Amino acid sequence: MKMTPVARLLMSGACTAVLAGAASAETISFRMGSGHPVGLLAYTETAHEWFAPELKRRIEERTDHTVNIQEFHAGQVAKVTEVLEATRDGLLDIGFVSLIFEPSNGFMQNFTLFLPFNSPDPKLVTEAALATYAEFPELYTVFETEHGQKWLGGACLANYGLGTDFDWTAFADLEGHKIAGAGINLDWIAGATPVASNLNEAYQSIQSGVYEGYLAASSWWHTFKLNEVGGYFTRTDFGAQFFNAVTINKRKWDTLPPEVQEILVEMGQEWATVTAEVCARNDAEGLDRLRELGVDVREITEDAKKDWATALKDFPDRMAKEADGRGLPGSPVLKFYMSKVEEMGHVWPYRYEIE
Repeated sequence: MKMTPVARLLMSGACTAVLAGAASAETISFRMGSGHPVGLLAYTETAHEWFAPELKRRIEERTDHTVNIQEFHAGQVAKVTEVLEATRDGLLDIGFVSLIFEPSNGFMQNFTLFLPFNSPDPKLVTEAALATYAEFPELYTVFETEHGQKWLGGACLANYGLGTDFDWTAFADLEGHKIAGAGINLDWIAGATPVASNLNEAYQSIQSGVYEGYLAASSWWHTFKLNEVGGYFTRTDFGAQFFNAVTINKRKWDTLPPEVQEILVEMGQEWATVTAEVCARNDAEGLDRLRELGVDVREITEDAKKDWATALKDFPDRMAKEADGRGLPGSPVLKFYMSKVEEMGHVWPYRYEIE
């Protein structure tokens, strides 16, 4: 299998691993988990359905070792805000981290969120994001130098849209309405009034009028039964994202035989592609399911998309400067990524300028 530049750099640590015990068979145990329930998001779906069983299969087929895997999802060991810390401390050996919940430690790794109206294609976004990680290795080496764990790979989140309980077509129609989001994507809400919230609160909040819409992937709209209180879903194409990661506790990594380390690097590399397929599937199936449930599903008009993107024209540069001010490669990362997705065919409705 041909390794990417990221994978080759990751494997450089394996070459110096202690060989003791590699020649004799042993049982290797992994405690693996995430903060989200299995199946709610693509990254936990593939963590459970692909990564865990495939890791066991490959190690047992290609080495003399046996594998025991315990999975702890949905906050059993760590909430979504605690997975990075839990993996650092060894409560989890392998952590599936949603870095949107790490606004400080994972600020730069959230760079796709800095660019609203990015490509809606999770496969394209994944390829461009991995190229960015290869170009700027500090995006992943920081996990080892500052957080006591080794980055094995990243994965996507499906394309964001907007679900509402009101009909709208033009960007100006959003004025006077309250739209909710979480974290960095609150800054995408222009025209309307932004409200900080989370999906667990969304049903009751829309029903009671606290707000009238939520930034969401299509599959979330029916998973959380929001179709019952919000009968409109607009594919706004805010873009697929890339801010999930799989990491392994560094102390655990150092105890593993080189042949097992090699398999883990392979798995981390492939997880991105496997999850991109699931993100694409979930988005298409989510839109179909909403139509079946009677939701008015529509595409944002090109005029509305351009007007919305123009209203956000200063946001990417502001985020780049904030990252630069933290000593992070904000401006070069955003410039590189934007050029990369353009090379792959994406056309921005407004071409953001990064100084």
